[in-house]
Amino acid sequence: MSGTAEEMNAIIFDEERLQSRLALMRQYIARPIPNQPWNDSTPALIPFYDGDGPSGGGIIIAGSRHASNIPLLQSMNVTAVLNCASGGIARLPVDELKECGIRYAFTNCRQDSYTYPILHERKKVVNRPSNLERMMKGLTDSEDKFICSQHLEVSNSLFVDIRRENCLGEGKQPGNVLFFCVAGQNRSAVLAAATLMLHGKPLEEILRHCAKLRPFVLENVGFQRQLVELEAILNRLRSRDATQLLRAQFSSHWDLLQQAKLVLSKRVRMMESEDDIKLVSLTNRPLSSISHSKSEGEVLAGTKVEIELLIPGLCTMEVRIPKECTIPTVKKFLVQHVNDNLLRHDEHPAEVAKAWVVLAMFGYDDMYDIPLEVEAVELKVQLKRMKHMFGLTARLKGGELHVTWNERCRFALVIFSVIRISKVPSTKSDSNDHKKMEIDRCSIDPSKRTDQVPWTFVHEERPNAPSTLLENTLRSTHLRAWDFVTGESLASKLPIVFSFAEDPRDRRAFMMVSQSANTLQQFHAPGEGDILGMGENAIVHRVQLSFTRADGGQRDEHWTRVNVGLENEKHVDKNRNEEEESDSLLEDWDAAVKRPFSLGKMLIFLQNSSEAGLAKRLRLANLLNSDKRVLYFYGLGLGLSTNAYNQNQYKFELMLLAKYCPTFSTYTMRVFMEEYMMKLSTVTDGAQRQSLQKMHSQFSITSVKVFLVSLLNAFRDLTLMGVEAFDFNHLNNVLVSRDYQSVRLIDIDGNAQGSIQYPSLEETFANSNRRLTPIKPPPQKPSLNVDLNILLPSVIEQLILGKGRGRSFVSNTRSEIWRGEGEG
Repeated sequence: MSGTAEEMNAIIFDEERLQSRLALMRQYIARPIPNQPWNDSTPALIPFYDGDGPSGGGIIIAGSRHASNIPLLQSMNVTAVLNCASGGIARLPVDELKECGIRYAFTNCRQDSYTYPILHERKKVVNRPSNLERMMKGLTDSEDKFICSQHLEVSNSLFVDIRRENCLGEGKQPGNVLFFCVAGQNRSAVLAAATLMLHGKPLEEILRHCAKLRPFVLENVGFQRQLVELEAILNRLRSRDATQLLRAQFSSHWDLLQQAKLVLSKRVRMMESEDDIKLVSLTNRPLSSISHSKSEGEVLAGTKVEIELLIPGLCTMEVRIPKECTIPTVKKFLVQHVNDNLLRHDEHPAEVAKAWVVLAMFGYDDMYDIPLEVEAVELKVQLKRMKHMFGLTARLKGGELHVTWNERCRFALVIFSVIRISKVPSTKSDSNDHKKMEIDRCSIDPSKRTDQVPWTFVHEERPNAPSTLLENTLRSTHLRAWDFVTGESLASKLPIVFSFAEDPRDRRAFMMVSQSANTLQQFHAPGEGDILGMGENAIVHRVQLSFTRADGGQRDEHWTRVNVGLENEKHVDKNRNEEEESDSLLEDWDAAVKRPFSLGKMLIFLQNSSEAGLAKRLRLANLLNSDKRVLYFYGLGLGLSTNAYNQNQYKFELMLLAKYCPTFSTYTMRVFMEEYMMKLSTVTDGAQRQSLQKMHSQFSITSVKVFLVSLLNAFRDLTLMGVEAFDFNHLNNVLVSRDYQSVRLIDIDGNAQGSIQYPSLEETFANSNRRLTPIKPPPQKPSLNVDLNILLPSVIEQLILGKGRGRSFVSNTRSEIWRGEGEG
């Protein structure tokens, strides 16, 4: 039977015929998208006609910004919309759609890639044995079958449903269905064309309509191929000589044809209310399913809620979590779901090691969010922000704080590293081994294991696909950041993609930056990425940041509409309180963004006893650093980087953000001392000689005293803050102001048991007696691990003796003094 099926496929998919149809298709579509900025104001209506007159509306190919425009939908007589993106659009007005009588459905098209089976895929199907002998031997027969995707099933069922209503609504203007993805270019276009073809509209007529209004659609060559394959299948199934064997071979296509022919189908479940959101994802189960799993029953019973989970770089999924639980419990559910349904089934099976959970909410800007990680924001601040931003409440239950989640919650699980595993159990005998592996893994926190490796994902930029990375992940390339103290979210004013190398010693590979939007990433040559400095462990970039807003008010001309999917308009939130109104007065600021060179260095600097942990404590203890003699840290940032030698490979990084200060900028004490002691006779450049001469003339013995007092005060501040380590040897960790009056210390390190202690709310409620005031251990005696007996006298010698005379003069003079003391 398999041979017959192969012969049948060869007849239907005549390669010469398919290539001819592809060439015809490309005469109409796949044109370059207009240059940005581009006001995409015209969706493409492809009308559907039956016989001499219209018996049903058409399908409109559009982007998410069109689906958000209620007046536009009403003007085009839209009665239903189908979301073809990889997840919910953050600020899509679902409630307003319902009020206007416009139904909302969605199908989770996870990728806009050449290989994604958006219409159908070839699968090997196991059949019953063809004869008794094979049955007795326990053998089975298999064949390749083309199976329709659930995306096509959902789109066809919705269109049949609307056509049926149009036929019954006598005297009413036929309603249209709007298919949309993020950019309205590939996913919505291919599903619209395929659905119309199922209902008898020729492909060439569809392409003519597209060519008039949206000639840039269907640039994805993989989707083009699936479309002409579908045309070939439908032509053979509609032919008079279509056999039962042919219909069996393409049974799912035949079923859809019959459904379209009868204009009769099961009703598609729409998200018409918040309750309907509990049974989302038409792609996760068959439309005809009437039985509910245990998890679905828990959703209906109100003990669980179904939320949207974004895995940046992969896809969006629907996950059922307890309606009321702790934040660590939510993260455990999300990580387990990703492990079980994605990473363990990868070509190189893995499990999540280091990851962050970030919470957002439907109805708000997608960058108005909060990380649920104590590394970034203390738990008490997380809870305060969740209530203030999204109205989520928490209560004490069993000694722990439980948050009440709802269906509008949108979580992102940002993966930084994974642990490779050997296999996924496929038999009962393997399952016991798998359980043992689970016990071993659970005994150690995966984020602290030494065998974790960076997690990377592959994405191929395409010339005619605007920001395909953004479309696939629903995450823009803007750098994200959150304030240590307030938890307020920030984003870079411009999109930014950094670069990296697998070898952390290859420093030049970390220096490139792309700030492209809605086009291919364009990386500057090394050195042109606003680099402030580079050390042994990290590189520092300058990035301009802006506070994000619930209504997207932070977006300006740099936030292009295609990758946002929204109008750049502001609306008043009636629920907005005075505290949030005050947020709008916050000013944008420049950040010095410190990126570690490797995963190991990133994990170390995130530890509570290391730089990021100490930076948060210093930020919380602002009074101890009121003079800003220690670098003023604001928070942690989350950014995207690409491999400098394989720009299809991406990963996420965590970064430490300090406030950029032009007064100090990158003028280190090492550079200052070199210029201070430089002999003017050795300088050939006239401008440089004049600058050094001015510096030498102005720097008196009083200036030396002021400079040293500032340096000693900075060391004192470090001691008071509980800092235990500071590298003073090469002087690059001390910044000098341009007026030489003050210094600022950078690249600090510390210990969690220092004099600064801020117990989290988790610790407050952890004890069984529910004490609201925890018992604090006595603070450790502050100590600074810097040998000032050697380093500081050397600096003083150079300041007093070396101005304009050189290092050798300082050494010779010191030797003469020592000899003189010996002779005396």
